[in-house]
Amino acid sequence: MAAQLLNGLTEGMMLFLIASGLTLIFGITRIVNFAHGSLYMLGAFLAYHLMPMLGGSTVASFASAVLLSAILVGLLGLVFEVLILRRIYGADDLLQLIITLALVLILRDVVKAIWGANDISVPMPASLSGALQIGGTFLPLFQIVAFAVGLVVITLMVSIMRFTRAGVLLRAATDDRGMVALLGINQAWIFSSVFAVGCFLAGLAGALAAPFGNVNYLLDTNIIVMAFVVVVIGGLGSLSGALIAALSVGMVKGLGVIYFPRLSTVLIFLIMAAVLVIRSLGRGAISK
Repeated sequence: MAAQLLNGLTEGMMLFLIASGLTLIFGITRIVNFAHGSLYMLGAFLAYHLMPMLGGSTVASFASAVLLSAILVGLLGLVFEVLILRRIYGADDLLQLIITLALVLILRDVVKAIWGANDISVPMPASLSGALQIGGTFLPLFQIVAFAVGLVVITLMVSIMRFTRAGVLLRAATDDRGMVALLGINQAWIFSSVFAVGCFLAGLAGALAAPFGNVNYLLDTNIIVMAFVVVVIGGLGSLSGALIAALSVGMVKGLGVIYFPRLSTVLIFLIMAAVLVIRSLGRGAISK
């Protein structure tokens, strides 16, 4: 029970990292980035490629590979935003959707061309492959470390959003972009920075979660579906909602394997459907 609960919390934390980037980008730019799952996948493949170059399956090489992969994915997102997305912020939503879907197809073909279509496995650092004994329970050490990294990222995000000038500008741009423009603040800089940070978080989640299972060029489809489930439950544009929803989804999956093995995934979509129905009823009551 404890091990499954930890697995669920760890998966929920990885979902939060990718969903937080997705909801940050939407909150500022009003663009739903369908390529976010592809950036997650790219982070996993980059970690696989960089680990041997940085010293093999040691903690230092894995940490360096994860951080470098996230930075490279963030830089790629910055280039994509500056060269392409910046030109279509005022365009129709359908055009924005087509552009981000095009990036999905491009990244998928690039990954297939470089790493092939077969599954690959990212080695777990040898010193983190054991278990931590608490009483009579053995908990996987790597999951504990991954969850702790997620907590550190959350703490940094909250601190930046609440106690720095950059966080004030981000919250202002989310609430009223017109007022931010009237104050003479460079919105292009804000949009680019947020998009790069969101892509960085997607790459970080992909690289950090890579040792949990096999990595292939279809990984983007699976993860983007779960990311959208999280942002729908938590509310698109809400970081706190994304955190609560991601941890809830992870725990439902983790504990559902024990109690409802055939319905663990279905339960998540039932929760999402219930949230959508409740919200629609609430809007209907407000409009009346």
